Amino acid sequence: MILGTPDTIPGEQDSESHGGKGEYFVRTLLDKVPGSAFKYVRDLTLYPGSSIGEHLHSGDEEIYFIISGTGVMVVDGEECVVGPGSAILTQSGSRHGLRNEGAEDLRIFVACAKIAS
Repeated sequence: MILGTPDTIPGEQDSESHGGKGEYFVRTLLDKVPGSAFKYVRDLTLYPGSSIGEHLHSGDEEIYFIISGTGVMVVDGEECVVGPGSAILTQSGSRHGLRNEGAEDLRIFVACAKIAS
């Protein structure tokens, strides 16, 4: 078993994810596990006013799971308000981004996996 827990893995501050605005905190729970389709699982906190810029992936897909806070997810030009419990699938070739327009931190888990060929 391979296990990544937020309590035991250090994170780091970063800024302007995929050309987005502001700063965020990220902790990579799992990264490039041999023999797995998963490329990574991340615990990410977007601070108020921060965003993940719109971008796309080719050959993989991501699932965003909202833990706390609220935000606006954009997938292929369509905007949707998201909050705790929301799960968003972005498939290969889909343009997507996320904005924290709220007054509190927006905490998400993001899992990225290669798609079957």
